[in-house]
Amino acid sequence: MIDVYASHPWYVDHLRPVYEALGDYRGELIQGFAKRHRLDVSTKPPILVCSWGDMATVRRLGYQHIALAQHGAGQSYPASKRPNYPSYPGGTGNEGVSLFLTPNRDSADRWKQAYPCTRVEIVGCPKLDTLSKRLPGPGPVVAVSFHWNFGMCPETLSVLPEYQAALIPLVKQYQVIGHGHPRRRDLPNVYRRTGIEHVTSFDEILKRADVYVFDNSSSGFEFAATGRPVVVLNGRSFRRDAHHGLRFWDAAGVGVNVDRPGDLLDGVARALADAPADVAERERALDIVYQPRSGATRLFADVIIDWSIDVQRSAA
Repeated sequence: MIDVYASHPWYVDHLRPVYEALGDYRGELIQGFAKRHRLDVSTKPPILVCSWGDMATVRRLGYQHIALAQHGAGQSYPASKRPNYPSYPGGTGNEGVSLFLTPNRDSADRWKQAYPCTRVEIVGCPKLDTLSKRLPGPGPVVAVSFHWNFGMCPETLSVLPEYQAALIPLVKQYQVIGHGHPRRRDLPNVYRRTGIEHVTSFDEILKRADVYVFDNSSSGFEFAATGRPVVVLNGRSFRRDAHHGLRFWDAAGVGVNVDRPGDLLDGVARALADAPADVAERERALDIVYQPRSGATRLFADVIIDWSIDVQRSAA
C-alpha cells in the first residue's frame, strides 16, 4: 500500500489524480496538517508527498520510504543567493527522499546532480489531466495573478507594486478577475480597491477566464496547457542574464511578454488574438515544462507502484 499526504488543498489537487490511479496499491489519503495519532503507526508504508515541508513532516513521524513530487513546474533559482534552497529541485535537506518525481528534464537534472544515488523519474504533471476547460459565458474575461514576495532573488519578488496602477485601465476595458499565490494576504484588498473580483479557486479561474496574466507561477503554465493564451509580466528588477531555467527564461515564451506596465493593455489584446506564431511559441514552451504533456497520471502511478514494490523487496 502507498499512503499520500498533502497538508494543503493545492497539494491535494496535484496528488489526488495519482492517488485514484493507484488502484489496489492505494493506502490512506491524509489531508490537512498531520496528526501524530493518525500517522504514528507501527508499520509505515511508502508515502508520497509533493512539498519539502510535507516531506519533513512525514520523515519526523518515522516514514522511511518517501517519494517527493513537484507541486508545480519544477522551478528553481540557481542564479540566486541561495541556489540550493530546500523547497526547489536540487535543494539541500532532502536526504530522506528515496524517489524524486519531476515534470521535466530541467528539474530532474538538478535532483540527479544533488542526489546522484537517489532514483529520479520524469513523469510530467498529473494535474494537467484534470484541468477544467472554459465554460460557456460572456467574455473576454481576463484573469490576473501575482506571486508572493520571496526575497531570495529579484525573480522571486512579485511585480504587483510595479503593475498595480496598470490594472485600472485594464478593468475599464475588460471584465477582470483576480487570483494569486496562497501565501499572499493582501490581494483581496488590492483587488477590491481596483474593482477586481477576487477568486481564490484556480479551478474557477480555469472555468471563467479567456486569458491569464501572471508574473511567476506554475499556474500560468497550467492555464496555457488548456490551450488558452497567457501574458507573462516581467519586472524591472528581473535579470535577463540570470538563467534559472523554465520561467527564467527558457520557457518564458509560453505567453506574450510584457516588460512595462504601459504595455499591459496591448499585451492582453495581442494574447487574446492568439496568433499562430504565439501559439507555436506557447507549445514550444509547454514541451519544455511538461514531459509528457498528457497521460502523466498513469505514468506517475506506474512509477510509484514500481518503486513501492522495490521497497517491499528490499525490506523482505
